[in-house]
Amino acid sequence: MQTVSRYLLSQLVIAYVNGYHGRNSNVYDRRLTLHRGVDNPLTFTFKNEDQKKQDVSAKTVASGNYYELNIIDSESKKSVVTKTLAPIDDGSTVATKGQANCKITEGDLLPLDAKFYNFAVREVKTDGSREVTYSDTGYAASGTIELLDNAYPQFVGSVSVSDFTLSGDIFTSGAKSGRPGINNNKALHTIAIYPKNFSGTVKVQGTMESDPQTDDDYFDITTSSLSSESNVSTLNFTGVFQNVRFKAIRTTGTTGRIDKILYRQ
Repeated sequence: MQTVSRYLLSQLVIAYVNGYHGRNSNVYDRRLTLHRGVDNPLTFTFKNEDQKKQDVSAKTVASGNYYELNIIDSESKKSVVTKTLAPIDDGSTVATKGQANCKITEGDLLPLDAKFYNFAVREVKTDGSREVTYSDTGYAASGTIELLDNAYPQFVGSVSVSDFTLSGDIFTSGAKSGRPGINNNKALHTIAIYPKNFSGTVKVQGTMESDPQTDDDYFDITTSSLSSESNVSTLNFTGVFQNVRFKAIRTTGTTGRIDKILYRQ
């Protein structure tokens, strides 16, 4: 039996809030690592030049004087995530000195590319001004964050299909990748059909051709029948396909349509 250890940790960062007089020089700048697909807790310890923790228990949004974390895209130089740090109280009569934390959520990281970012913490004053805090005792203000996406499953958004070609009463979509390289024989595919007073049948068709050219390249996977529908209809199917397309055959004499289909592999 394999035994694996996992560590329940909050990444710790030291920020210096006072001047530097040459003592207790901090040599190494610690890189932070964030993982896409999960929440990432961060804890910051605030010290002076003598490595003594500073009381930050009063640094709250309610007081108007607090610490703010910014994650900055190293290429565009724009802030991509901003978080307010909350002082940590250990439950004793005196709040834990020098520590505040925040959580970088899964949603915060969803739109970001996996790469290196910069981060900085600044103090927001009651008059709205901002004051620097330092990442080391050499007056550097920023640190480095590496965002990784190889540890946890990622949310994959649905493909919106609206490029239908109308021929008579038949709506046919273009080819959409079935992502065969990441799916196995039991891979689940789901679709949501958005009809507009549509009566007829909606066919899901698949192909093993990487570049399908004709109708003969496709075969039917599953079919759904709709009758004067305007409500969203769902359909699931399994299997491995190079490409998938959707064909809606409208009942003769009706005027409904398919607005779009959302497809997730």
